[in-house]
Amino acid sequence: MVENIGSGSAELVSYAKLNLYLDVLGKRSDGYHEIVGLFQTISLHDTLTVEICDRGFYLESSVALPSDNTIKRAWEMFRKNTGKEFGLKVTLKKKVPVGSGLGGGSSNAAAVLRYLGEVFKIPLEDLLNIAAQVGSDVPFFLYGGTALVRGRGEIVEKLEDIEGYSVDLFFPGIHSSTKEMYLSLTPEMYRKGPGRVEELHRAYLERDYEKIRKLSYNVFEKVFLEKHPEVMDGLRNFGDGSIVKMMTGSGSAFFALYPLDKGNYSFVGGV
Repeated sequence: MVENIGSGSAELVSYAKLNLYLDVLGKRSDGYHEIVGLFQTISLHDTLTVEICDRGFYLESSVALPSDNTIKRAWEMFRKNTGKEFGLKVTLKKKVPVGSGLGGGSSNAAAVLRYLGEVFKIPLEDLLNIAAQVGSDVPFFLYGGTALVRGRGEIVEKLEDIEGYSVDLFFPGIHSSTKEMYLSLTPEMYRKGPGRVEELHRAYLERDYEKIRKLSYNVFEKVFLEKHPEVMDGLRNFGDGSIVKMMTGSGSAFFALYPLDKGNYSFVGGV
């Protein structure tokens, strides 16, 4: 979502995501892992104010970010791939916890790429190629809503958006390293998902709660809880009466799924 706010600035909304399903199929020859997942954006979001300038990159953030943050990488990769020379000023108001598995950094990058694509008239196909160079989850966020995601995250198949659900979130404050979590996987953990992603998507559309519980899966959840057993105390008092309760991404946030209006955050459709 882009809203012009005067003086050449625009305000961007950058939604968080959930992994309603996440399985790892194996390790690729390029070092990445092959995944299959059902991704869904939710109403929790960061806000970015952006302004194109003559030169340089300037970022003011409400939380500390590394110097090689995803927003800067998006600007760099966009310029590299398009040959456009320009600077960028960004003010980031962060609400999506860093290191939570909710995709905040990737969503920030995608919001900037989408905005730059509109400004410079860059086709979506080209933006997707740039997004894949910035980070594995970034291509999904160019679509948002509900999608089947494969490969290392760069293969995105937009699905009919799931509606009518909400979630509560539990974030234990642990910064979960995606790299470390993938390194913790062994071949015996690959391809352990309980069913096909398409079946889970259909169960959501048909509001088949029993099937949702049966097919929901995250390969990293057991690994994370074995590394951080102290999180179980908080989880015991979280998600009472929910349809399903599970971890998102490589952690450390968990979500409890409810019918619409019972949770704090709703599912958000895509473009």
